[in-house]
Amino acid sequence: MQSNITGGILIDGCSYPSVTKILLSDPKRKTFYKSRGAKRKQGSLDSDSVSTGRHRGESLHEAFAQYITTGECDVPEIYLPYWDNLYRFISPLNIKPVWAERPLLPEHQHFTSGETSVIWSTKDKYLGKPDLIGNIEGTNSVVEIKTSRTPYSKAFDHRKFIAYGEFYSYAHSSMQVAAYAKAWTERTKQKIDVGIVINVMPDGLQFFTVEYPEMQLRLKNFRTLAREFHKVH
Repeated sequence: MQSNITGGILIDGCSYPSVTKILLSDPKRKTFYKSRGAKRKQGSLDSDSVSTGRHRGESLHEAFAQYITTGECDVPEIYLPYWDNLYRFISPLNIKPVWAERPLLPEHQHFTSGETSVIWSTKDKYLGKPDLIGNIEGTNSVVEIKTSRTPYSKAFDHRKFIAYGEFYSYAHSSMQVAAYAKAWTERTKQKIDVGIVINVMPDGLQFFTVEYPEMQLRLKNFRTLAREFHKVH
């Protein structure tokens, strides 16, 4: 891995798209935004700009990585409700991290170039930066942390279109952990047993496990998106 002159990342001389960029190309995003629009019309979704949501997520991810590696962290006061919910959940867990926004072990330092750390799949041509990879309570896991004002859902009832966004958010997050798990195993030969999606809200938290059968299904869906992305780009 190396950085190019524009600040991007080259893998064997090739520029790979990120997992996030591939997911953003999903044509189902139109349905997702329609469902969010329906919620707004009903007044059930607070306005939350993209920039605010991004800053909130970046702040919480940085705090999480600091806590995992040092046991301490700094969190902007405005986001303390989110952090408090996450902290109360993760603090009792026995976590042995090998990656927290960046590689933690000497043998994985080749995943860092400059200030950027990523893992990648040469087979499917994508890269990404997981939130956490490690052994959690005896299970090798990849963890994706989200912040949201609304809940996620593993199920979608077509008769309840307004709830589509809740399913879409979960489905894309589970595809993320599946893609990261596949890339990590490809690069290190270390098996990932389960994917974990944590949705942190100001008034609570959701914890989802993506077990092996579902992980394979989500990976299949992601690889389909990746193939379509590469056809266009």
